[in-house]
Amino acid sequence: MKISLEKYYPLIVLAVFALLLLTVLRTSLFGQVESEKHVYFEIVFLLLLALLGEIAVVYLKQPSVMILMVLGILMSHSFIELAWETAGSFGIPLPKSKPDILRYEEVIRVFAQLGAVILLFKVGLHHKIEGVFRGDNLLVALAGVIVPFAVGYLYASATGGDFAYSMFLGAALTATSVGVTVAILREFGMLEQRFAQIIIGAAIIDDVLGLLVLSFVINVASGTGDLSPLLWTGVSAAVFLLGSILAGKYFVKYLDREWSNSKTFLLALAFVLAYAYVAEFIKLSAIVGAFIAGIVLNQSRHVREIADKTYGLEMLFMPIFFISLGTLVDVKSLAEFAVPIVIITAIAFASKLVACTGAAMLAKLKLKESLAVGIGMAPRGEVALIVASIGLTSGVLSAPQYSIISAMALLTTFVVPPMLAHALKK
Repeated sequence: MKISLEKYYPLIVLAVFALLLLTVLRTSLFGQVESEKHVYFEIVFLLLLALLGEIAVVYLKQPSVMILMVLGILMSHSFIELAWETAGSFGIPLPKSKPDILRYEEVIRVFAQLGAVILLFKVGLHHKIEGVFRGDNLLVALAGVIVPFAVGYLYASATGGDFAYSMFLGAALTATSVGVTVAILREFGMLEQRFAQIIIGAAIIDDVLGLLVLSFVINVASGTGDLSPLLWTGVSAAVFLLGSILAGKYFVKYLDREWSNSKTFLLALAFVLAYAYVAEFIKLSAIVGAFIAGIVLNQSRHVREIADKTYGLEMLFMPIFFISLGTLVDVKSLAEFAVPIVIITAIAFASKLVACTGAAMLAKLKLKESLAVGIGMAPRGEVALIVASIGLTSGVLSAPQYSIISAMALLTTFVVPPMLAHALKK
């Protein structure tokens, strides 16, 4: 009896292909792969992780931002190392080498930054210029800088911190990371509400004021007494904010008059990234530049087309931004410095909440809306991490002090999504 193998050929090929995939996966997780090659695996893994996060949102009924950051923690080097050590202590058989998922951190960081830029650009695209730089936004921003800086400085001084550490802690507490808050507001469809616009406008102004505070702290803490960098920072920020809006109006006229629909998106995207680059170059923030570009392009007749075509970039880069925030968490530092981290995180949250809620009430918002403003201004995120990293690299902060401030920045970012979601439901 002659047995025909032809009908089994597809199954054989599939089995060999599955074996190949398993081999590639095992080597990618536990073996040695060149960074330039491994980056493709990392990007695929992050996108699948983002898909898992979107599925979890449906079942867990939690904000997608929070779920993505939790997934980031689970993929972080510190968590995997701790999990491996814990499993080993219980005698659970595991491979000797730990899985090394995110190796090419520089590329992931670039993807994450692009995610933040696209997020703030899309927010700006739905806001008018006159709705951002208003008196009530400035009032909330000033309160959100002065009160946290004073409270942070006094706490650090009272607990034995030296002058430089006290100044840097105060500067870190002035920061506001608007990316997480904006994502929550978008999820609830409340970006057009007045309290949401106050949060966004105040956070943008807060970035400028926080930059001036940081420049002042660096010069005072280093003992140089030279205030010229502070002056340069203030002038360059003012010139950029005013000049970019004025120049943007001419760009929009040119875009609407000269360009067809097929080429509009590429020119608009180049415009956004150019503004982000200039803002980053003058040490303001790329997300501020992207937001300004968004509110400028809001005046274009192509605004709907630009928004629609940006959706694909949003789906690609934004989840990586929020997952990367989770990967920055040092789980071991959280345990080692638990007490000071909890205290400083509580101070950071309370100071923004009280100051910005009070300022929002002075701006004649209702109590519930004012509380939403206070909560929405509380995340420190990547802005405070930048302050802490500058302190560490300049030798002003020690490694434990840096760990405490960075943990505070990330914890305030984590506690805000569920609290803000609860406040918005009310």
